[in-house]
Amino acid sequence: MLHVMERTSAPEREDLLARVFDGSSQGILIARLGGGEIVRANDAFLYLVGRDHDDVVGHTTADLGLFSVMGDDLARRRLIERGGIEGFDAHIPRPGGETRVLRLWAESIGEGIDGLMVVRASDVDGRAAAGARYYELREAEIRYRALVEQIPAITYTQVEDETTPTGFRDVYISPQTIPLLGYSPLEWQEDPTLWITTMHPDDRERVTCEDRDAAKRGDRFASEYRVIARDGREVWFRDEAVLVEDPVSGVSFWQGVMLDVTPQKQAAAHHAELEAKYRALVEQLPSVVYLGEYGEDGDWLYVSPRLEAVLGYTPEEWLAHPHPMASFVHPDDIDRVRAEEGRSQQEHRVFSSDYRMVAKDGSWIWIHDEAVAVLDDDGTPFVLQGTMTDITERKRSEEELAAALEQLRALDRLKNTLLHTLSHDLKGPLTAILGAASTLRRLDHELPEAERTHMLKTLQERTEAMNELVTDLLDLDRLEKGLEPRRFPVDLEEVVRNLATSSEAMGGRQVTLDTQRVVLPLDRAKVERMVDNLLANAVRHTPEGCRVWVRAHPSGGGAEIIVEDDGPGIPDALKGSVFETLRRGPDAEELPGSVGLALVARFAELHGGRAWVEDRAGGGASFHVFLPSTGPHDQPEEPTVSPI
Repeated sequence: MLHVMERTSAPEREDLLARVFDGSSQGILIARLGGGEIVRANDAFLYLVGRDHDDVVGHTTADLGLFSVMGDDLARRRLIERGGIEGFDAHIPRPGGETRVLRLWAESIGEGIDGLMVVRASDVDGRAAAGARYYELREAEIRYRALVEQIPAITYTQVEDETTPTGFRDVYISPQTIPLLGYSPLEWQEDPTLWITTMHPDDRERVTCEDRDAAKRGDRFASEYRVIARDGREVWFRDEAVLVEDPVSGVSFWQGVMLDVTPQKQAAAHHAELEAKYRALVEQLPSVVYLGEYGEDGDWLYVSPRLEAVLGYTPEEWLAHPHPMASFVHPDDIDRVRAEEGRSQQEHRVFSSDYRMVAKDGSWIWIHDEAVAVLDDDGTPFVLQGTMTDITERKRSEEELAAALEQLRALDRLKNTLLHTLSHDLKGPLTAILGAASTLRRLDHELPEAERTHMLKTLQERTEAMNELVTDLLDLDRLEKGLEPRRFPVDLEEVVRNLATSSEAMGGRQVTLDTQRVVLPLDRAKVERMVDNLLANAVRHTPEGCRVWVRAHPSGGGAEIIVEDDGPGIPDALKGSVFETLRRGPDAEELPGSVGLALVARFAELHGGRAWVEDRAGGGASFHVFLPSTGPHDQPEEPTVSPI
């Protein structure tokens, strides 16, 4: 063919090309690439588009709408860059209103924008098939429009258009723009900048950046933003679009949906406002507010910032700790707290408990914890919502008040002791002293010497007894005010033996001693008072002729003093009260309850020991005093023990 063309003259070649161009059954059109001006079209092309020669030649490809599916600018760019566009379907409008569907191919001739384009067209399926396809597509389009125009959202289709400020133009937008924003679809299509200008100024820069990034990536676009409607309302939209490409023509367009999410945003804003108010209220309370699950393995869901002021831990530290309650609650309190929590869950009642918790600085804080159960849909408690209040000062005040009350009770007991002593224990000695003194004053020179000596001895003995009683009362008073023993090493055996053999309280009674040498750190004067009072008590409450046994020996980290008699003994109901001040039975003269026994018990407690009474084997009473080798706060010390 090349050789034939070379032997043919130029006029002949042009004539041959003209016959081939005009005689082809395929529609062919030649246009300038730069402006799209059509310079030639054969009869087959004119037939396919249903137009006369003058309606085509001299006009542009844009006038015919050859590249409407992709835009003339994009088509021109692809022809220059790629040299051609593969077959694609074009909807060509005819003067009578009918639309003809043609398959088009395009290729460029020449260099750059000054070259030509050749467009070939064919009616692949024939006119009838093309018409049927058109109506089929038209019916599908109608169904699509009916569908998208019923949903409560704006649907849109955009194509790239570099001539617009945004780089895109809408080729379709649904009528929902009217009720949602007050703008018609036509206004939206005619003004490519309307999407930007109606967007809220605070969202504009962010959304346009997201839009450009999605276009560069060719990826999905998704964003939430506000649009100002024509009447000034702010409408929130959730906008999502995907890039769709026609595999035949290569034309790309964005298909998107703008969903009105204003009610959800308003609800979220209202919820956030309520939450902010709730948090502000909670965080101003003087108590720690919390929300936590039941049980040792339950998670803490929330704790207010007040926690740091009360215990020193930040909410973050508390929530990150695997088991704050088990770690920070006092070991003596944790079981009780867990038991109360379990009862609250089982019985669906308020949880309330006071317990100690260690603060971050190591101090112990008293907490009053009160919470109500939050129920699930089945009415089962699953979390506790409550408050923890610092009651350390209240507890301290309660302890101080309890101590003050106890002190008042002690003072009241002392007052009663004094009154009782004045009315009973001092009345007898005073009466005897008064009688002896009165007799001596009236009959001094008339009395026999023996009787006179007896009265003087009575005066002396009764006065000494009163002095001992007053001393006991003063000691009780000092004990109530707080008294510490003065400890020095004391040979307990020596003290017991000396008193048992020399005490005037024995009145000549027979005493049996059974002692071992025991040296302990003791307050000697107070130990002597205890032994003397026990001996006096044994003599005072047993008939003449009764025997008395005194023992002192080591016992369990200390020593034990025992004073026994074979008298009438003490009833079981009264054994626990004989060491209490002023506890007396119906017959005050025979029940061994006195200031002296009260002092024995108090002096024993002062040394960290105790006093008690038992039945003596064989009858009678057995009074015991245990004195440890150390006081309540001293280190243990082994007693020195030596057999006799």
